[in-house]
Amino acid sequence: MSKVLVIYAVAALAGTFRRAGTAFTTEGTAFPQDHFTKQQLDAIHAEKRLSVREIDEADLPETVDTRLLAAAAAGKADEKGQAKKGEDHAPAAETLEQAFTWLDPSNKDHFTAGGVPQLDALSRLLGRPVKAPERDEAWQAFAAKQNANQQQGAQ
Repeated sequence: MSKVLVIYAVAALAGTFRRAGTAFTTEGTAFPQDHFTKQQLDAIHAEKRLSVREIDEADLPETVDTRLLAAAAAGKADEKGQAKKGEDHAPAAETLEQAFTWLDPSNKDHFTAGGVPQLDALSRLLGRPVKAPERDEAWQAFAAKQNANQQQGAQ
């Protein structure tokens, strides 16, 4: 049986608490074991307003948000060349760059206080887990391209 991390916000204003580029709720969110970097996990474990539990996937309470687990499973199925079954037909971004354009900079669920896209928002748009190093590299390239386009348009 596969173990997953379930993280609960112990005290959250407006139902969510943010740490490591992710929003946590009092109902709990399930994450694949490899979702966070070591640095992010250290910050999460050190945060007194979060509770981290390692649980068998089959024993997850119904209230826990499992969308990232489903996205990770779908991503693994795609990597193996298997067709997705029962997928919803909501539009999904094909690239990180496309996902960036769909995010609202004024929405704190889309962007961190530091001005970079939230990992959970990107993961939902792409239908697969997105890790910080991948996001950061793509975001830097996207921002540089946007700045170049703006400068070119101003001339």
